[in-house]
Amino acid sequence: MQRADIISRQIDAVKTKNMPDLREQFQELHGFDCGETNSRNLRKRIICRLQEIYLGGVDATDMMILEDIADRDPLANLKIIAAKRAVKITGTKLYRIWKGRQYVVTVGKQGKYIYNGETFKSLSAVARKITGTKWNGKVFFGVKS
Repeated sequence: MQRADIISRQIDAVKTKNMPDLREQFQELHGFDCGETNSRNLRKRIICRLQEIYLGGVDATDMMILEDIADRDPLANLKIIAAKRAVKITGTKLYRIWKGRQYVVTVGKQGKYIYNGETFKSLSAVARKITGTKWNGKVFFGVKS
């Protein structure tokens, strides 16, 4: 049997498997659980791995070249500040319009928050002060990632 026939049969088998069988095959091929995903994505990842096994993957030299190119490409290395980190930068101002009024909170030193001249330990405490009800402060101010 030709190598191409073997890989074709393997790919055809993947296309007909149900989700539990796909998860099991992924575990066998990759050595770890696939996590939350859908069957379409899982099939693509399994088929890619099968092709790597049967046809060969990227060799170490080529991988180093590709990584070097990516390291020098500014679009491949966008620095995105996580919301929880951005909220900790002293002086950052958070804005929220609530019931037609704009509220401004400033991030203070040591993780404190300043609103209307008053210092709070958390954004949730500020949100509670503004709304009178219990809120997740990061959700209220739109900084939860």
